[in-house]
Amino acid sequence: MPRLNLATCALLLLLAVLAGFAIVAPFAYDRHGVDGVLATATAAGVCWSAASLALVASALVRGQFAGFHAMILGMFFRVGLPLAAGVYLTKRGGSLADAGVFGLLVIFYLLTLAVETPLSLALLPTAERDKKAC
Repeated sequence: MPRLNLATCALLLLLAVLAGFAIVAPFAYDRHGVDGVLATATAAGVCWSAASLALVASALVRGQFAGFHAMILGMFFRVGLPLAAGVYLTKRGGSLADAGVFGLLVIFYLLTLAVETPLSLALLPTAERDKKAC
């Protein structure tokens, strides 16, 4: 994948999350009504925010072990925020928990993981040895 800039990666990630929302929201509405759509929007927003922060982390790291540092820092955001939101919203209860927000967080986590991983790799600087090989 060619090297992309952060704005392009964030836009591609947003488009993927919006497409996922467009697919999941009708099913959530059918099962839980408006609360299902709100739970879907919450899950999509939390996972998009977490994946966007992971993309920013990938864009900012530099140095010899940039890939490793981007992975660790990105994992903190990518996993930590949706997990914390899911536990909080489930323990709090209410309409979002009843509409299955935790399951929706898992769905959008997997979607954003699949999209954000190759995008974050495209943001990493090219290694010096790859430049010398050309």
